[in-house]
Amino acid sequence: MYMFPLTKKFRATGLLRAFFLNSLVSAAIVVFGIAIRRLLDNEKGRIYGYVNTLYGTTRLSELQIIITAFITTFFGAFIVYLLMYAIFYYGGNLLIRENKPMPW
Repeated sequence: MYMFPLTKKFRATGLLRAFFLNSLVSAAIVVFGIAIRRLLDNEKGRIYGYVNTLYGTTRLSELQIIITAFITTFFGAFIVYLLMYAIFYYGGNLLIRENKPMPW
């Protein structure tokens, strides 16, 4: 499947734009991870109950919560990077080799 960006006008062509887009990605991943962790800390919530049945325990240990939060945050980060690629063509320049120096 070929993906094309919705806009090519806000690509990471300069340092300010690159830092802005990277900050946007980092913030989205951190917010996703914190939200997952908060859902896993609520013992009366649906997500906690579902994960608890997957582990087959009566109560999740701290290690089980950390492992689950890490795995879901990893896949959430993958989705964030795919969305950023689809919207802003973020990360596309990492695959292109150019001999041009970086404009400071």
